[in-house]
Amino acid sequence: MKILVDVNASGAIANWLESMGHDIVRASTKDPRMSDDDILTWAVQENRVIITTDKDFEEMVWRAQRPHRGILRLENLPRQERKLLLEEAIEHYQQELENGAIVIAQQKKFRVRKSR
Repeated sequence: MKILVDVNASGAIANWLESMGHDIVRASTKDPRMSDDDILTWAVQENRVIITTDKDFEEMVWRAQRPHRGILRLENLPRQERKLLLEEAIEHYQQELENGAIVIAQQKKFRVRKSR
């Protein structure tokens, strides 16, 4: 899966995803102060799912009707728990994410919002 890891997501998570064979780019490598707007634009241009802990992307997509290629928001949990949630989310919702869904991974549950 093509993924853009937001600056607020752990570098260890990005490294782990890369080791699993995913095509990863990191916003922190390009510009650690990159705005959410620029990150969303970049993800759309490169057809990448955004992985973040930031709720702002959902607001931009649902309220402002911004285009996107899928967003996976992880609850702000300890790194190991986030990694397990991420693994489960990708295993069960990769197709939905690649089709532009927003998946919110919370402790013990997932919420999925399909594209409009």
